[in-house]
Amino acid sequence: MSRLLIVVDRAKDWAPYYPSEDVLTFDEYLKFIAPANSRVRVINLCQSAKYLSRGYYCSLLAEARGHHVVPSVMTLNDLSRKGLFSLELEELDRSVIQWLEKEAEEIDPGTDDRDATHEVRIRTYFGQAEHPDLKPVARALFDRFPCPLLEVVFRHRKQWQIESMKPAAPADLDEREQDLFAAALDRFSSMVWRKPRTRRRYRFDLAMLVNPEEEMPPSDEAALKRFERAGRKLGINVERISRRDYMRLPEYDGLFIRETTAIDHHTYRFARKAEAEGMVVIDDPVSILRCTNKVFLADLLKNNKVPTPKTMILSKDQKDAVEQVSSELGFPVVIKIPDGAFSRGVAKAKDAKELTGRAQGTVQAVGPGAGPGVFLHRLRLAHWRAGWSGDLCLQIPDGERALADLPAWRPGHRERWL
Repeated sequence: MSRLLIVVDRAKDWAPYYPSEDVLTFDEYLKFIAPANSRVRVINLCQSAKYLSRGYYCSLLAEARGHHVVPSVMTLNDLSRKGLFSLELEELDRSVIQWLEKEAEEIDPGTDDRDATHEVRIRTYFGQAEHPDLKPVARALFDRFPCPLLEVVFRHRKQWQIESMKPAAPADLDEREQDLFAAALDRFSSMVWRKPRTRRRYRFDLAMLVNPEEEMPPSDEAALKRFERAGRKLGINVERISRRDYMRLPEYDGLFIRETTAIDHHTYRFARKAEAEGMVVIDDPVSILRCTNKVFLADLLKNNKVPTPKTMILSKDQKDAVEQVSSELGFPVVIKIPDGAFSRGVAKAKDAKELTGRAQGTVQAVGPGAGPGVFLHRLRLAHWRAGWSGDLCLQIPDGERALADLPAWRPGHRERWL
């Protein structure tokens, strides 16, 4: 099980919040020894983050000990170099610019050698901001420079620019800001609370990546609840996370992706980060790269002599594609784009004329850079239950054992064909 530590300069810096054994002073962290093979995550809240300060050494020691720390030494160094955090605010939501223009205070031109006219100072808390209109910029800054507390200065010259950014500490906050920080900390990590809560200790923590807005998710609500119940029986705390929780991944021991995966997608980035953190992850990045592409799978199955429906891989530029399909596969056939999922990019053709139209429509849907298409002889999946059909999904988590899963498809779903 992973442990979360919060490091502050002095014990009184944490006085506004509920005492916790997870909060250490810098001197206590110097003496801290983690149990063997344990995972430790550190939130560094020391007041100064300048080079060779306590805050700097806190992050440096954490990295030397193999602890995952926020902010990292690299982030602290980057924050000291202004050229690295230039942000084109025009690319963000217009509401950010409007808010800055509304809240800006005039400054004396004589105090700025580059003719700035207005200035705004804000604080962000784990990528969150007090005003809703600032959420896009707060999130963008936290993704690039993960830091618990950031003080950001905007100045307007010809356009709005970030003048400076520096880490802040709990001792810098007033009462209202303390509440904002506490709420953001609760959101960032479910392991530390401002008020006491009774919580069961688990052997492992498993993050389950889900998207409540997905129309056809790999697992429905009932299935997700079964995963959570099964985890509790095995001593595993299964917690649902979303794409907004990217920076929280190191808190967990494993990642279970229950969104439809794709390469140019946050699910692949989550898998890559989890693997880099040494976590157990399903689906792992290599599997996503390979298994989301039907061209790879078709060739892999063929080379390993796995029985499949007759399959052809044809390029959109092949002029005789229709003739080849007609002579080698016959009709009806199914056309699939290489990286489709859940019936996206799947079409059925019953004759050569319909095949020509369907193929052109598939290429247009994919775009001008479309690669080859996969053509399969039609084979209806046997219904495992009246009104239900399914796909067979395989997971091989350790390269040896195979786990088979047959998801059910409720009546009303499109019929699925191989």
